[in-house]
Amino acid sequence: MEKKNIKEILEKVQTGDFTAEEEMAAKRWLFQLNRNKELYHSQERLDEVSDKMWASIAESQNKLVQKKSIRLWPRIAAAVAAIFLIVLGITFFSYQRQQPTLVQDVLPGRVGATLTLANGKKITLSEATTGEIAKESGISVTKSADGQLVYEIKENDKLAGGTNTLSTSKGETYILTLPDKSKVWLNAASSLTYSAGIHKDGLRKVKLDGEAYFEIAKDKDHPFIVQTATQQVEVLGTHFNVNSYSNEPDVRTTLLEGSVKVSNGATGSILKPNQQAILIDHKITVKNVNAEDEIAWKDGVFLFQDESLANIMRRISRWYNVDVVFADGVNQNQLYGGGISRYNNVSTVLEMLESTKDVRFKIEGRRIFVMK
Repeated sequence: MEKKNIKEILEKVQTGDFTAEEEMAAKRWLFQLNRNKELYHSQERLDEVSDKMWASIAESQNKLVQKKSIRLWPRIAAAVAAIFLIVLGITFFSYQRQQPTLVQDVLPGRVGATLTLANGKKITLSEATTGEIAKESGISVTKSADGQLVYEIKENDKLAGGTNTLSTSKGETYILTLPDKSKVWLNAASSLTYSAGIHKDGLRKVKLDGEAYFEIAKDKDHPFIVQTATQQVEVLGTHFNVNSYSNEPDVRTTLLEGSVKVSNGATGSILKPNQQAILIDHKITVKNVNAEDEIAWKDGVFLFQDESLANIMRRISRWYNVDVVFADGVNQNQLYGGGISRYNNVSTVLEMLESTKDVRFKIEGRRIFVMK
């Protein structure tokens, strides 16, 4: 793709006259810009973000198989851009927002989780004070000043094998650092079960229900295994994402760095960076993806890539802690693409979908009604 000024691209997509490559560039620029959730950016910072965006596109162009979009939100990149740019105080172009049709609203999710210790004690982490919150069998569990959970081995105790579970409810997300310095981002409505000392029987093994992004510390002598209800992922040290919600039709494992082995019984596949394993009905298929797009959630972004309305609403349900009710006649298989910050109230996300003129929403308490 020819390198262009990002302002040019954003102005083009705002008019609706843009190519698929220009839309991809706009999305990635906004994704990079929103990673740190800063309220102001200098011109130097904007130039830095643009350089990273072009480098990312150049790197992935030879690796990715680009799909023709079946259906996109009209002017979606421009609409997303306008929302971010108005918040940031940058006026590349004007944006006329529709009059809101949603009277009620729901706040976005927050940092929070529940830690269940081996002795059955439950700790609500959003209410716990900063500092050491538990100690068991030589393992210290600390809540850091920025709200993360950190495990440290304080004593050389080989008996530190008690099982802990970190779980998020709908509308919660949390970050965990294990004793081996591996880091885990847990998405909403998910749980991670693990040995407090992480090492057990020569392995580092955790059990996941839901979605998590892993940055695994390298340790060639102790493979790290992520077990879900239907598959396992084995790594030595790498970065990857696993989406294994029980109410989703498949399990998706996406590799960003290193190498992982995804297996299900007798079958298995080795992934390379920017590849995704999809498990459906006991069969694993592998496809090329932009891995950064797959982990947009951990950086506070909803990013939909030709995704069905049913899938989108399940994601909204988990993050905003709402129930979704579909009216008769709504096409739940309709595909949409686009992106928007997860830190917006739910009405902003729904208004973007409403702009397609294909679907309408009504919010009543913590229920969202989807109508034609």
